[in-house]
Amino acid sequence: MRHNALWIFVGFVICATVPGFAGDIGFLDAERAVGTVKEGQQQLQALETWAVPERQRLEGMRNRVTELTQQLANQRTVASADVIRQTENELLKAQREFEDAGRKFNRDLENKQNEFLAQVATRVGSIASEYAAANGLDAVFVLKAQPLVYVAEGADITDTVIRLYDEKYPVD
Repeated sequence: MRHNALWIFVGFVICATVPGFAGDIGFLDAERAVGTVKEGQQQLQALETWAVPERQRLEGMRNRVTELTQQLANQRTVASADVIRQTENELLKAQREFEDAGRKFNRDLENKQNEFLAQVATRVGSIASEYAAANGLDAVFVLKAQPLVYVAEGADITDTVIRLYDEKYPVD
């Protein structure tokens, strides 16, 4: 019994002292910050401008697959086996081209996004670090990087980092 009381006391002391050692922490929604700062918005617009023609080309390819699918369905009962086989081959080719183009577009989009936003993301991290050092934060964690049950509103430094970023790197 006495042994249990000692462990309870030790546990209480540890729990009471841990908050003193934990220090101040902040949380940054880096994804929102990158997409919200003016330079990030400008880069996202440039990315969208780059992507529009490719999306239109992919849409045309999707429409071609749909047309061939409909054509094949209509021919099944009235066309010869050779015509059906030819349409099936065209459809298969169109589907493969569409799928390949879609995969290539997704890879290119990811690469372009990294290219366009890398500098902004690096600067957001620098601003967050500078803010943390200037305000006595011991650590800044990226929101959404790990599951969190609760984050106090005051611990979220995202809006402050966005404001500081736009002040330090104004967009013309």
